[in-house]
Amino acid sequence: MQTTKTSVRTISRRQMLKLVGLGGATAALAACAAPAAPAAPAGGQGPAPAAQPAAEGMAGDLRVMVCCATPSEEPLRNKFNTDFEARYPGVKIVPEILPAGQGYFEKLQTMMAANTLPDVFDMWEGYVQPYAANGALRPLDDLIDSDDQIKRDDILPVIIPAQSWQGKSYAFVYGFMPGPVSLYYNVDHFEQAGLQPPTPDWTWNDAREAALKLYVAQGDKVERYGLSFDNWFVTWQYMIWSNGGDIFNADETKATITEPAAIEAVQFWYDMVNKDKVAVDETAYQMLGGSMAKVFASGMIAMRLGNYWDLGELKETQGANWRAVLSPKSNIGQRVWYMHLGCWSIGSNSKMAPAAWAYTRDFVLQRPIDSVTPYIPPLKSLMSTFTGPDHEQLGYGALPEIVAQPGVLRIPGAGERFDKIQGLIQAELDLAFTGKKSVAEAMAAAAPKVDEELARRA
Repeated sequence: MQTTKTSVRTISRRQMLKLVGLGGATAALAACAAPAAPAAPAGGQGPAPAAQPAAEGMAGDLRVMVCCATPSEEPLRNKFNTDFEARYPGVKIVPEILPAGQGYFEKLQTMMAANTLPDVFDMWEGYVQPYAANGALRPLDDLIDSDDQIKRDDILPVIIPAQSWQGKSYAFVYGFMPGPVSLYYNVDHFEQAGLQPPTPDWTWNDAREAALKLYVAQGDKVERYGLSFDNWFVTWQYMIWSNGGDIFNADETKATITEPAAIEAVQFWYDMVNKDKVAVDETAYQMLGGSMAKVFASGMIAMRLGNYWDLGELKETQGANWRAVLSPKSNIGQRVWYMHLGCWSIGSNSKMAPAAWAYTRDFVLQRPIDSVTPYIPPLKSLMSTFTGPDHEQLGYGALPEIVAQPGVLRIPGAGERFDKIQGLIQAELDLAFTGKKSVAEAMAAAAPKVDEELARRA
């Protein structure tokens, strides 16, 4: 996201989700009035197109709000904003970047209640629908259909449900990525252990067998863990979904986390931490440095199940010979990912909707931040741009073809209730992964609480 003069530390999306309180962020929506409009950060690449004459809604301050910022994106976003103002001389970008630690969606709710939403603002997967239902977002269909640079049949089908509510578009995705998409690994560690490097066809069993061989300890002192992964909802949903399970049933009336497919999936990864003891738990990971750059540089882990935003840190890592492949398939041969989105929405009361749409559209077409935060583009015509020197090292080459397959990418259901639901499950799994409960006990404790939340109607 974008940065202003305020100093903003590097923050992962996982940290930001924790900080914004991904549970309860949308719970207060029903009490809020319809808002104005939001915005976003800037960058921009390539020469700015010729300036356009000012028209209605194309002159004035364009308020853009972003949920978080990374230093590597800052110059790219700033360049995009500068170029946009040159292209549309009547428009002045007024960015607002929320520093790490400030609740983004809580801020949006406050602005909604005061009818002071920005013109363009950051939206995430799962938030579009409840905000649209509350009247906070402007439908974009008329803007899309009248635009001569965006064609509706060029939009990838996989993203349309994520940006839509009741058949209308209320957000425009500027990029998406699976999560956890990557198995990062230390090339030197594999060579030292005499192991062949991972492949995209690896299963969880392959990852476990490698972790057992890569683990190094002298007595009680661990010199190197074979594997690490985050214990959070994106990871455990990937585990459960890939194993043929789910969090709740299709009717969203009952939890299914106590069913064998769900317990078996989480148990497999739990055992690597608490039984095999070759995978580092999250507490120990934080003690090792808590970031990809620090932990890979230290040589304390050989493999890391991670996400696309880790790339920025890894590029800064000194002394680590790393590569990546796509995260492994389950032992039944499936790989189902959580769908991370980057998207813009326009506030329903914005007086600058044409400029807000131009900002949204140009951000999609110019892809200003993708060099440091890679996203799969939302348009078929842009798919050839999802290439570059990093992609071979990251194993991303086959991603566009893979994610086009039905069922590979998912976003949880239950609307705003999912925030609370994932938090209820997470609280129990935290106890499990720290050895205080078994996975079955944790799921059994969470299930009735999830049922109660599913029964609640907004």
